[in-house]
Amino acid sequence: MNDAVLGLCVARILITKDRGSMRKELRALLLTRPHWQVCDEAEDGSEAVKKAAQLAPDLIVMDFRMYDVDGLRAANEIFRRMPSVPIVMYTMYKNEELETTAKLVGIRRVIGKEEGALTLMRAIEAELQAARA
Repeated sequence: MNDAVLGLCVARILITKDRGSMRKELRALLLTRPHWQVCDEAEDGSEAVKKAAQLAPDLIVMDFRMYDVDGLRAANEIFRRMPSVPIVMYTMYKNEELETTAKLVGIRRVIGKEEGALTLMRAIEAELQAARA
């Protein structure tokens, strides 16, 4: 969390979603918080791994199903390299099996799209606060 805005640390967030329209929606949603900044976007897991290493974001929002490398494989690689970076999975495929597997590869929370944007925002805030502690 690099710069300060109104005395708050700015959290740099990397968005990883395969659909450009969803990345645009997520970016707009996240930017409603003045102390959050979208440092970049990735359209698949392999790009997310590269950008995470280059940018060292404070948090990653990761999709599950993507072209090339899926979110679980990408999260596993990112977690091996950067275990302190929280990863929140936001997906329409949430189920108990996915949640269990996600936790094993370093994903902190799995939020289903049906749970809504407010739940995602709360999860991100909680993970950022935990990372600051």
